[in-house]
Amino acid sequence: MLTADEELQRKIEVLRKSFAAGLVGRMNELETALAGLADGSPLSGQAMPIRSILEQSHKIAGSAGTFGYGTMSVIASEIEQLCDAILKNRHGSDVAAQVKLRERIAALHAEMPQ
Repeated sequence: MLTADEELQRKIEVLRKSFAAGLVGRMNELETALAGLADGSPLSGQAMPIRSILEQSHKIAGSAGTFGYGTMSVIASEIEQLCDAILKNRHGSDVAAQVKLRERIAALHAEMPQ
């Protein structure tokens, strides 16, 4: 029979695995939204995919740290902040912002649990 602590740890591990499995869908949504950005087009006219990226990165940032994926949480927060800056037109160069967004999403993808 498991102790109360062991039972709690077992439940946390089940939740952690469930979170990790759900990341696949969230990452797919991020990738789809990213693919929807038109290269070379002004970001100001592309609010829909930027908002989608912001929403998914916000969800990941909020949960990842809780389940032990600290680096993933930090990267997702960076993506969220960049999207917020883009939507408020405080991001500088559109090209640089797109490059950084693509780089940070690739970094987030690299942190996916195996």
